[in-house]
Amino acid sequence: MRRLAKARPPANVSPDGQTPRSFADAERAYLAALPSRPETVRFARSEYGRLEKRRLRQVMYSEQGSLCVYCERELCENNGPPHVEHWRPLSRDPQHALHWNNLYLSCPTMDTCDGAKRDRPLKGDDTDPDLPWPIELDYENLVGFTSQGVMCVRDDAHMDEATRRTLELAIDDRQHDGMPQRAILNLNHPTLVAARSAALDSERTRHQRDFENRTATRDEREQRATQLLRREQLPAFVSIRVSWLRGMLGRGR
Repeated sequence: MRRLAKARPPANVSPDGQTPRSFADAERAYLAALPSRPETVRFARSEYGRLEKRRLRQVMYSEQGSLCVYCERELCENNGPPHVEHWRPLSRDPQHALHWNNLYLSCPTMDTCDGAKRDRPLKGDDTDPDLPWPIELDYENLVGFTSQGVMCVRDDAHMDEATRRTLELAIDDRQHDGMPQRAILNLNHPTLVAARSAALDSERTRHQRDFENRTATRDEREQRATQLLRREQLPAFVSIRVSWLRGMLGRGR
């Protein structure tokens, strides 16, 4: 999970053969009609379903470096197109069903990310606020990784208790008031931990090859981290790679 910058929404979100309509126009028309609809969630699903998702994905690939907004797996059209995910679930927040800042790409898996989340809000407790959109918070400064590929909330990261509680529950199963809570995004699923560990091994191997006869300086490691983050297509699990290059692996210092 990282902070993202949203680009302009598509100028046309209509399916081929229909009258072109911009995303902004679609949202305005939707919000104008929403108050008069008795079944707001049903209406939200219907209006969202009218959008041509392929056009949304074209913009979002660039925004996210073709990585899942949650786990940072690589996304592409070939192995089943990724989901256009509502950060705040449509069923719980129909007001933002067609809000550009609420839409992101998530990998099409059943056990993690959007597949695990479904209609659950990103909240550690019902009284908590929604977890901020990725355009609002530097998540890369709040979450960390161990050398084995396990994701964690950093002990030394400054955040309010609601944000910490939600991030912890997004990543792992938790206990709350003596009751088990299932992880919202399940980001420490064994397949993800193994994939992050493999990505870290790949980065180490490249580093050893490039600096075979000497130790890389701090500036050289930072230069590599910056290069990774500037790629149009980010490498899968870029955050654990960058954390290692910057000497930030671990639960906090």
